[in-house]
Amino acid sequence: MQFRSVAMPAMQAALSDPAAAETFERCKLDFAERRTHGPIYEMHRDLIWLRRRDPVVRATAKGTVDGAVLGAEAFALRFFGVDGDDRLLAVNLGADLELNPAPEPLLAPPAESLWSILWSSEDVRYGGPGTPAIESRRNWRVPGHAAVVLRPVPLGEIDDLAGGVVEPSEEEETRREALEQLGRPDT
Repeated sequence: MQFRSVAMPAMQAALSDPAAAETFERCKLDFAERRTHGPIYEMHRDLIWLRRRDPVVRATAKGTVDGAVLGAEAFALRFFGVDGDDRLLAVNLGADLELNPAPEPLLAPPAESLWSILWSSEDVRYGGPGTPAIESRRNWRVPGHAAVVLRPVPLGEIDDLAGGVVEPSEEEETRREALEQLGRPDT
């Protein structure tokens, strides 16, 4: 049995009969919840849009996604696009995570770019507090209990909230070199 706890008598008594009409009726979607739980509905609608419409996230070719563990409760997935038009998904199931320095090569943005937030589970439209920049020239800060999708933006089009320096930081150069050693071009 896949879920051994289901075989326990107490659990058997608590489970609804899956063949009963009442069980089916309780499982039907209540479309009124689109209004009563508007922010959550909007978040799921946006996620479906991102999956269907963003060409980088939508791509399914072999070798277009790579991942890494960032901490005990955090990970990142990098979706490799054409000409450096990548996406980076950072998921943190724990408390805020500060990476100083950020040791993972997959976090390096494409050449002459910084990451910018494309989507965040902490968006105020979903009832969240908003999401400050994840990457700065000084460190990375991944918000706790959140998921964030980043896209590269050319250096000239984004404010670097941590200092405004246009030269790559030593950490950025180290990450870029490590990414190249893994066979992933940064351009």
